[in-house]
Amino acid sequence: MSDPKHHHDALFKKTFSVVKHAAAEFRAVLPTALVARADFSTLELCSGSYVDEALVGSQSDLLFSVQVSSKPALLYVLFEHQSSADKLMPLRLLRYVLRILERHLEQAPSVEQALPLPVVVPLVLHHSSAGWSVARRLEDLFDPELVAEPALAAVIPRLGFVLDDISHLSDDALETRALGLVPALTLWALRDVRNPKHFERSIQRWASAMAELLAAPNGREALWTIFRYISLVADDTVAATLSDAVQAAQPQVKEALMTLAEKWMAEGEARGAAKGKAEGKAEGKAEGKAEVLRKLLSLKFGELPQSAQLRITHAAEVELDRWTERVLSAETLEAVIGASSPDPR
Repeated sequence: MSDPKHHHDALFKKTFSVVKHAAAEFRAVLPTALVARADFSTLELCSGSYVDEALVGSQSDLLFSVQVSSKPALLYVLFEHQSSADKLMPLRLLRYVLRILERHLEQAPSVEQALPLPVVVPLVLHHSSAGWSVARRLEDLFDPELVAEPALAAVIPRLGFVLDDISHLSDDALETRALGLVPALTLWALRDVRNPKHFERSIQRWASAMAELLAAPNGREALWTIFRYISLVADDTVAATLSDAVQAAQPQVKEALMTLAEKWMAEGEARGAAKGKAEGKAEGKAEGKAEVLRKLLSLKFGELPQSAQLRITHAAEVELDRWTERVLSAETLEAVIGASSPDPR
């Protein structure tokens, strides 16, 4: 299975590349005066990424265009999912903002038409065990005595960013944001699934939100995405906690959550890995991966047809890995495993 950091990235982009979810996050964390002047009905997702290649494992980003006071602006969201805060973040953001503006210049027919440059508002969404405790402004990276010198102050580059540090955000604060079910559950999962103690404290509170999402239009797929993230990132303690929470839930909540969590996909992955190790055979490992893939596909697309079952049974391990990675973004079963029948030989 791929690096857990990949799964942080996938959940972040799956949720916040949806414009209405991104708009909810912006409204919740951007300065009030900026929110009041921004026309979020004009919010659009832009293509491309600006993160340094060496940091794609710990950072991912999304860029949006929006009208602010009837003028073009850009809202840049950087998702920081390292185990600790990046001390050089203001400097990295300066580099990313410059790349965004350079692209703006490249796409303009002329320099005259490219000016004035659009304002770029950087927003860092961060979660880690310790939370954010380092610089939030570029000038903080320079010697403070020199920054204070009037003769130097005018030539020192300055850049600040909006920080949304959810590392220690309380459940009350998260609910107060009124983000909507999908963004709220996404932030909850990013915040808690790697910390069994936090997860145990919060799961009961969020169980009803899961059931509510499951009953909403397109809620099954959205909740499945969150559950898959939990299964791929969390340890066995978290899996057991979720199972206990489902068992203890109100009858209607329990019924809804059991639709997705009854057998808890991570248990299938753990069994597969254990079987492969015990048998010392590739066959056992592939069988375990096939079991996980069947569960993921069933959760997302419903009961699998016999042809799909056979295709999975006869697949090589490398195919199972590739198909499992496709499940998160695929819209149909055929998009994951194809429609052709396997060779029975």
